[in-house]
Amino acid sequence: MYFLNLSGELIIGMQTDTVLTELSIVEKTIRHLGETSTKDMADGIRRLNDVLDSFADAVLLVYLEAPQRWNQAKLLLFACLFGVLIGTALLALLYSHKIAGPLFRIRTCIDMLAEGKDPQHVRLRKNDEFKELAESLEILRMILKNRGFLQSEK
Repeated sequence: MYFLNLSGELIIGMQTDTVLTELSIVEKTIRHLGETSTKDMADGIRRLNDVLDSFADAVLLVYLEAPQRWNQAKLLLFACLFGVLIGTALLALLYSHKIAGPLFRIRTCIDMLAEGKDPQHVRLRKNDEFKELAESLEILRMILKNRGFLQSEK
């Protein structure tokens, strides 16, 4: 983002310098024409100079607004980036709960099986991951219970 900011300001500065240079060249040319002109041409050169002045004012106004528009664009870009970052963090948090919760329940069940205790059926939420693993663990629990390897919790 730093380089985007820096390059945008650099480009605006270069474009503004280019326009100012071109306008000053035209202004010098008109001034030179005024110095070398005859009385017949003086009125035309004066009108040309007035047109150039109004054109220069309009162009400078547009180019002087460019940094302000660039700052607005940067603000919008940063706001969008912040929104995407927050959205990604929320999605990661929600998805991690779909993984961590089932893993905790499955691990608790395995620990109880290792101690020879009969755990409750592992219940997973509708959108949780590892449902197949929980089903396999339930089959194992039932087999161990039917063979008498587990103590009932009462």
